[in-house]
Amino acid sequence: MCSVSIIIPVYNTEKYLPRCLSSILSQSFTDFELLLVDDGSTDGSGAICDAFAEKDGRIRVFHKENGGVSSARNLGLDEAKGEWIYFVDSDDEVLPNGLKTLADGICDEVDIVMGGYEEVDEYGVMSQVVPECGSFRLNKRHSIITQYLGYGLWGRYWGYLWVRLLKRDIVNRYNIRFDTNIAIKEDTLYIMQYVCRSNGITQVTADSVYRYWIRSDSAMGGIRQKFDYKYVSSFYAFVGMKHEVEIVFPKLSEPVFVAKQGVFGRYYDIIRMMDESCVKDEELKRRLYSEMKEEVGTIWLFKLRRKWRKWMKSNKKYQRI
Repeated sequence: MCSVSIIIPVYNTEKYLPRCLSSILSQSFTDFELLLVDDGSTDGSGAICDAFAEKDGRIRVFHKENGGVSSARNLGLDEAKGEWIYFVDSDDEVLPNGLKTLADGICDEVDIVMGGYEEVDEYGVMSQVVPECGSFRLNKRHSIITQYLGYGLWGRYWGYLWVRLLKRDIVNRYNIRFDTNIAIKEDTLYIMQYVCRSNGITQVTADSVYRYWIRSDSAMGGIRQKFDYKYVSSFYAFVGMKHEVEIVFPKLSEPVFVAKQGVFGRYYDIIRMMDESCVKDEELKRRLYSEMKEEVGTIWLFKLRRKWRKWMKSNKKYQRI
């Protein structure tokens, strides 16, 4: 059995895939298998996967009909044999010592190992996102609260898959799989399910392990150009995360409050996006409001509204919501 199973869903990234695969095969850490899941690509991505597999016995390729990134990742999980799982996007890179940096953080009581990353935009401008206080550990409660709040040491990328190792034993023991009905925030929901079912102890390193390329022609880049109904699925991702937290923590505890805040905030984010794109779907707005109210509760809705309005007054961009 190898130490790490690297899972890469592949869909129409022939321009970037060789760079991604080369970055993995040149790692200083070599005890891994590489699972390439071709999700019905219509360009040369599938052939590139096969060509790399012929040259390296650690690579296994799976070709399937297009079903989305979640179904591709689930297939990879079903086929993985390593002790740890690591997800990579096919248009990014793993830094030369990335896998070794993560593997060095593995120990008996830790269920998650995380690293920092580099971000490169389409103009070639690079920034590094790492914790300022060096290596440290998070417990389960702090991990969940930090993830929902979206600030502090990890900020906006707490829900990114490609900065962490996850234990395959926990993934399989609880059959943790991606929800194929959710197109946005499916990765954050998946991580929340994992954290809630594990001991949640996270080893964090201050070193970068990954290079994330921001592309305007990526799947997410196209969605961000204007309102897409795929955004609506992110609301249900936050609902799912709230349910996970309620199972682990007692009612009315701080994590549950933060979880409800996440549902409330996502609802308003979607309404704002619809308004900015001039999408007039009143039926959808009413349905989301009804479900948000049911999830949050009338009393909490009043508290959150008051907090939200105070926040909007200090952020002119959102005052018209």
